Amino acid sequence: MAQEHRLSRRRLLTISAGTLAAAAIVPATPALAGPLVRNVPNPLLPPGKRGTILYTQRDATARRGIWNNPAPTMGYLGGPNFPADPDDLGALVPLPGGFREVFQFLANAGFKQVEFAGYGQHADNQGGTVPSLSSGGRLLRENFPAYLDYARTLRGFLDEAGLEAIGNHGFIPNSWPGGPNGGMTVDDYDRFQIELEFASIVGMPYMGTGGDPTGSSTKEAWDVAGQKWEALNDLGRAWRISIYPHNHADAYGFLQDGPMVEVTVDRVTGNPLPQPQMVRGESGIRKMQYYLDITPSTKCYCEIDIYWAHSAQHRFRWYYDWDGQRRESIFSPIDQIAAQPLRYPLYHAKDGERRDDQPVGVGEGYRMIPFGDPRSDIDYDAIFRRHRPRGYHNPNYEDDSAPGGAGDPGRSLRHAIISGTNMSNMAR
Repeated sequence: MAQEHRLSRRRLLTISAGTLAAAAIVPATPALAGPLVRNVPNPLLPPGKRGTILYTQRDATARRGIWNNPAPTMGYLGGPNFPADPDDLGALVPLPGGFREVFQFLANAGFKQVEFAGYGQHADNQGGTVPSLSSGGRLLRENFPAYLDYARTLRGFLDEAGLEAIGNHGFIPNSWPGGPNGGMTVDDYDRFQIELEFASIVGMPYMGTGGDPTGSSTKEAWDVAGQKWEALNDLGRAWRISIYPHNHADAYGFLQDGPMVEVTVDRVTGNPLPQPQMVRGESGIRKMQYYLDITPSTKCYCEIDIYWAHSAQHRFRWYYDWDGQRRESIFSPIDQIAAQPLRYPLYHAKDGERRDDQPVGVGEGYRMIPFGDPRSDIDYDAIFRRHRPRGYHNPNYEDDSAPGGAGDPGRSLRHAIISGTNMSNMAR
């Protein structure tokens, strides 16, 4: 499929036309107008580097919004003392829904960047919903033009709200150039190229996934993952887009890179096992660090989820060495970023409260809360102060548990106000 790989003058004119078309649909909803957050002098986070991943507001983008809706969803967005008083819910009001209204709301809540978590929204919202690219395992190439038109619509909504798209958790092919079984399939190549073109139109410098480079713990699987992600980044470079993985706690567990060894004590408790077991020994290298070690530093970047990195600190504290001995190694997310800051252009700024009911090595160790909540046990002030170079990193607020369901449909948007305010209030 013939496609342009650079933003030509024609492409820029096409984007501009889509922007104007989106802005002309209908005036902004009055209820969404007006900034909700004020900046402090000398902010720790530059205003242009405050973002959120839309998975946090997934209930809001998925519902039908206020526009052209005789019965919009009603909820609470906060009263005159909110967010200083998080219990001041305010009056029952129509809630924004769909990308256009949610973008306007997020811009007023102090955000400049958004990371997509897919491109779908309620079909009755402005712009409609995203055309499907597959059905029954078949790639729908006939939908490619409509798919790109939808990208232009989203770009128009973003430009209108003054927002930028920083990335997406979306399609990453299973096959890749130089990979097994003959390398990359034609369908995977064409789908990946259309996703890159979509991202280029929307304006993303990064395109990624919500998963680790691989779900395995073995050195061999991570060697293959390194080859795959380097090959995908080679394809993305033609579009000036970097392809990134996103970590969960397991990615900062220990790499299985040694011989089979006999162990006699429990990994977490150190108590004697009922009988010896055979496991694969570990050198103490963490899986994600190994990925960084074997991939080019100028090509393969990552998005670190700070919450899950702290969960890894809680969960993965002991390993079995190549002699089968239990060893302790405490992971430091702050030091991990500071040691290789250019490899982590994207963060998930997901905040957490320590769970005292979970001893070290058991469970996640934390529960999710809005960013900057007083209950926080994650030192974001220290993390952001060690940013180098300043203005390079792109932290995206996330809270998987933000949506309040039918009982409190405004909660994810209230949490966005709380989190945007707290990000904006961080001073140097």
